[in-house]
Amino acid sequence: MQNKGFFQFITVLLALACIYHLSFTFLTRKVEREAAEFAQGDPIKERAYLDSVADEKIWGLFTYRYAKLREMNLGLDLKGGMNVTLEVSLPDLLLAMANYTENPVFHQALAKATEAQKKTGGDYISLFIQALKEIDPNVSLASPSLFGHKDQERINYKMTNEEVEAILRQEAETASDRTYEVLMNRIDKFGVTQPNIQKLEGTHRILVELPGIKDPQRAEQLLQATAKLEFWETYDMRKLLAPLEKVNDYLAKVQSGNNEKIDTLAPASPADTTSPKFSDTGAESGDTAKSELAAREDFLKNNPLFSILNLARFRNSETGQEEFVESPIVGYVHVKDTARMNRYLRMPAVKALLPGDAKLLYGHKAENGYLTLYAIWVQRRDRKAPLEGDVITDASFRKNEQGAGFMVEMSMNGEGAEKWAKITEANVGKAVAIVLDDVVYSAPTVNEKIPNGRSSITGNFDYEEAKGLASVLKGGKLPVPARVVEKAVVGPSLGAQSIRSGLISMIIALIVVLVYMAFYYNRAGFVADIALFSNILFLTGALAALNTTLTLPGIAGIVLTFGMSVDANVLIFERIREELAGGKGLRLALSDGYQRAYSSIVDSNVTTLLTAIVLMVFGAGPVKGFAVVLFVGILTSLFAAIFVSRLVFEALLDKKWAIQFSSRLTANVFKNIHIRFVENRKIFYVASTVLILAGLVSFFTKGFNLGVDLKGGRTYTITFDQSNIPTPELAQALGKQFGEEPVVKYFGSTNRVKVITDYKFDESSAAVEEEIVNKLYEASKSFYAQAPSLDQFRDEDSGIGITSSEKVGPTVAGDTKTKSIYAILFALIIMFLYIMLRFRGWQFGVAATAALMHDVLITLAFFSLLDGILPFSLEIDQTIIAAVLTVIGYSINDTVVVFDRIREYFQEHKRGAVNELINSALNSTLSRTFNTSFTTLVVLLVIFIFGGPAIKGMCFALLVGIGVGTYSSVCIASPLVLDLGVENKQPVPQA
Repeated sequence: MQNKGFFQFITVLLALACIYHLSFTFLTRKVEREAAEFAQGDPIKERAYLDSVADEKIWGLFTYRYAKLREMNLGLDLKGGMNVTLEVSLPDLLLAMANYTENPVFHQALAKATEAQKKTGGDYISLFIQALKEIDPNVSLASPSLFGHKDQERINYKMTNEEVEAILRQEAETASDRTYEVLMNRIDKFGVTQPNIQKLEGTHRILVELPGIKDPQRAEQLLQATAKLEFWETYDMRKLLAPLEKVNDYLAKVQSGNNEKIDTLAPASPADTTSPKFSDTGAESGDTAKSELAAREDFLKNNPLFSILNLARFRNSETGQEEFVESPIVGYVHVKDTARMNRYLRMPAVKALLPGDAKLLYGHKAENGYLTLYAIWVQRRDRKAPLEGDVITDASFRKNEQGAGFMVEMSMNGEGAEKWAKITEANVGKAVAIVLDDVVYSAPTVNEKIPNGRSSITGNFDYEEAKGLASVLKGGKLPVPARVVEKAVVGPSLGAQSIRSGLISMIIALIVVLVYMAFYYNRAGFVADIALFSNILFLTGALAALNTTLTLPGIAGIVLTFGMSVDANVLIFERIREELAGGKGLRLALSDGYQRAYSSIVDSNVTTLLTAIVLMVFGAGPVKGFAVVLFVGILTSLFAAIFVSRLVFEALLDKKWAIQFSSRLTANVFKNIHIRFVENRKIFYVASTVLILAGLVSFFTKGFNLGVDLKGGRTYTITFDQSNIPTPELAQALGKQFGEEPVVKYFGSTNRVKVITDYKFDESSAAVEEEIVNKLYEASKSFYAQAPSLDQFRDEDSGIGITSSEKVGPTVAGDTKTKSIYAILFALIIMFLYIMLRFRGWQFGVAATAALMHDVLITLAFFSLLDGILPFSLEIDQTIIAAVLTVIGYSINDTVVVFDRIREYFQEHKRGAVNELINSALNSTLSRTFNTSFTTLVVLLVIFIFGGPAIKGMCFALLVGIGVGTYSSVCIASPLVLDLGVENKQPVPQA
């Protein structure tokens, strides 16, 4: 083996890198177990504990905060929680930009665009403009009755439709950015660990994940609430010094145990204490370290408030001393201490000690881990702000020509300008706070009275800060709501069951593959097992390094990789067996076997990689997670099979160990077999045609059972306290509540059912959610041995009642359906082009593509024909589409290996009859075809049996598809090459 030392070094380096990245997951799990034990089921305590130890090193290695950012995350389907996709309401945006016009053409176009988007998805603004032009071909978007009205400063009546459209798109993007900013600030209020939010590029949608959320309905309501923008006068922090001293003294007395208990956490670490007051109590510079520590502990004990609140002091330019000055900035609180600070401020006694006209709010951005604490002045009895955001007509940002950074400019309407003039006149030299959802975004100082409502805000902003502030200000004029278009809630009990099912299937599948490889290939099989273990390390380490979120389909992808990872080893071992049978020595047979297998290995895995890329591009959520696992798994499998196994063989040869590639039972399996595949091709064609026609008849008569992510709707998983729930009777009871019977079927066991309904699925208000839950409860409670209360029924944590739910709006469903069709067509086109170019013959490309279409149609035929017959769900959803695409990748993998052997036989036997050469090639690959398909199918069968109900349909699709794909590679694709007129004389390249 050339460069053996280099590959040994790379292998060791990769292994160490993987262990390093996986260590973060083990470290965080250790801390979280301790937090769970401490909290005893209280999520607020658990989060507060994690916040308090976030910067402490674990085993002297890394802090919890550092490790948490680098751990392998679990998806909500594994740990429970809420997954919400919100979409900025572009109809509301356009209506606001048109100044709520009553133009009938405008409203007709809105309705038409909304309906079109429900059916086909697509860009809403394009659909709206298209609808306008269909109603009025001569429409002008800059018309005063549309967007060119006097209050719209950016659009005038002279603009072209293209110019107005560009502005509409900019405003839509700005509204999306602002919604994202608002939601970023809101998700921290839910009291969950590790919330996640991300913009879905190419759409105006935002994904929010809230693991372990306790009140999904409240969370959904808060997420959809319109943002509240306010302008407040500020409070002089010097007036708060004496009240804060009293609060600190009071808290010290309470903490000593004389009154109520206020804190169950350890106080902040001395290293984190930066309050200016600390220097007054510290030891002299000549004191020992022991006395310094004692002084710090004494300070923490006597100053519970000032141990977490660093009062703001500013340096006097004349004296050089730090002192308190007139400023709205009270001080700074570390992010990990905000939970304690909030508890202090909520105490009735503390509220009584602080001035009633002062309100403390945090700034929106932490610097070096600290949030700024501002004081605003509440003057009105109704405690409302003197000016609100609805007076803003426009806001923008640009480079500050007279200073550093960027500046923000805003303008107000007449009413706002009048109020703004009074506020600025009364606060010259003072700060005015810009507050969004009780978070201070900026507190600029007023330099002079602003009479016309046009203001410039300078503050050395960077680009992102200026953009964010302008977005917040502009949102005051355009209060665009964000609607929930997709939602999934998984209770922790269901998540824990999914983890158990996934782990069980993974362990059993691994054992099956290890035992089979050792049985079939003898000692060489143990080498393949070592390669498989290294592949598991490389795969999990790579997923951790990429910060991949592991979902249940992702676990299925890992398990599937077990079966697929032996494919390269099987190809190599079969080649080595052929070389040994030809009389070569072991070392030479190893070298030539690896060399001759490379072509098939590369071709077969490139096609599967292309499939994974298509899945990543068109898939979303769990499907994209599955694609990432599949993509990374193929790469790590190749490295393990080609390099790790070769290094192990070289080590065994150096030690002169005997290596067998078969046992007595398997040595002569598949030898001397001469099946006449080509001659029997008409039988195969007829059998496949019958199945496909039966499927097509079922498609057009019975149709498919589409999941809610493809047709829209709501699903609820309901768990009962007794088995054998009569689903027909339950469906009837639910039908009386909803007016139409929903679909009700068992989900994994006879005490758990899935309810699928399209009742008001295009509405997402809290009232509708409450109505549906009440109807579900009223219909279901009589089917319990002991009916739970309504609160228990709706609580996903209770393990009884609703344990998971999902809602998909019509817009998302339309987009998903369109993307699914594009994904399958795109995958077929890519495979055709790759095969045609790689084998330099259109016959190979057409035959391979026909076989793939054959596999897809038969797989889908089973889902239509057997739906309602088999005792598990055969819904077509995103995971089934992912399975179909995986089948395409796996089937082409098989086909490429067969084609590669046909190509080899064509090159070695220039004058041989084509049909005989194809037969010989097919028979020579039977051992490889059987072993790879068998291991993969056995692994899938294990997942199907033990993997849980959530992925049973996906596993069934893979079982059918890979079985059919193996058949089509041998019995359909290869004979088709002959029928399409391939000739032995055509130039086929040597790989």
